Amino acid sequence: RFNTDEDTDDWVQITVADAHTGAIIGSSTYPSFDPNKLNITNYNNPLTSYQYEPGSTMKIFSFMTAIERGKYKGDELYQSGTITVDDYTIKDWNKWGWGKITYDVGFTYSSNTAAVRLAQQVGKADLINYYKRLGFGTKTGIELSNEYDGKLSINYNTELASASYGQGVTVTPIQMIQALTAITNDGTVLKPYIIDKIVDPNKGTVVYQGGRTEV
Repeated sequence: RFNTDEDTDDWVQITVADAHTGAIIGSSTYPSFDPNKLNITNYNNPLTSYQYEPGSTMKIFSFMTAIERGKYKGDELYQSGTITVDDYTIKDWNKWGWGKITYDVGFTYSSNTAAVRLAQQVGKADLINYYKRLGFGTKTGIELSNEYDGKLSINYNTELASASYGQGVTVTPIQMIQALTAITNDGTVLKPYIIDKIVDPNKGTVVYQGGRTEV
């Protein structure tokens, strides 16, 4: 459940995708509406039209960036708990950390300080470039209306730090699904699609064919 801010309603978006083709198998959203009643309060589909801070799910991709850039040593020890960036203290989610642990363990514990330390080694340019290569900050082009593009803004050291654990940047649910396809396809990002095909009812010919598209 995502709560974007205090003035908006709770919403949830559940989508199942084929990890090897990008096909959207099923998708459901709350709040929904009854098409037989004129009580629609929101015409947006959160799958494409809601931007939110992804939080710790973004650590998947910041850790991947460190691995891609040759900066990751899973058995290396670091001090968890807190880290100071430009006079701003960043804490692990449990406030005190787990002492000195390896980066592998830090990932399983969803350690903010591990993500920050790795992002500092990677640098702003490489982190934002890798996020963009995964499709963040750009519309996926799925066959649905009113798709948002999300926002990537990493200018200061504190923004680099927060972006590593999914704060200060925004994504859409469909962007997250697209980026995750890189894990199941040896690094290749697949464009999500929701229409299998469109057939001309008069001629019986296929006028549009969906399918696996490598981004």
